Amino acid sequence: MIVETLIERSLNHLLQQSPGAAEALLRHAGRSVRFDLALAQYDFRIADDGYFSEVGVDAPDAVIRPTPALVTRLPFFGRDALRDADYSGDPALLATLDRVFRQLDWDVEADLAPLVGDIAAHRLHVFGRDALAGLAHAFSALGHNAGEYVVEEAELMARAIDVTRFNRAIDVLTDDVARLQARLRLLEAGHA
Repeated sequence: MIVETLIERSLNHLLQQSPGAAEALLRHAGRSVRFDLALAQYDFRIADDGYFSEVGVDAPDAVIRPTPALVTRLPFFGRDALRDADYSGDPALLATLDRVFRQLDWDVEADLAPLVGDIAAHRLHVFGRDALAGLAHAFSALGHNAGEYVVEEAELMARAIDVTRFNRAIDVLTDDVARLQARLRLLEAGHA
């Protein structure tokens, strides 16, 4: 119950900070959305004002289910990672939710300013953004280096150029075999 309330308040707070987001959901008032997080499911209904309200439903109109790709990409790619979720249900509702979620923009500084002041909020926001960018760069470099090690050093995978050469050699061999079969047929037909 506490988690549902926290998610509801967070979603509605983001909707309030994004002009036009709640208005876009108005035409789907009364429809339900389930966020299926594997270990827990959270159901929300779109209220008459366009905001989310928690409610239990047996059969939601739309289901949003995070994938492992979404979970790993979310801290580094934010809203862009949402395309990695599994969506099912009413296509019109899902399209609207997709548009709304893409336009959500959390104003971190505005939320931190009352707690720590404007300057500290700005500095914390810049620090957090830069830290996440640094982590994303570090993980990207780690992935690149690991891939290079697997291909070049450990030779556990073939290099792309080697695969291309191999495929060309197979194509040449296939053509040679076809020509040889055609010549054999001609020779057999000539001696028959």
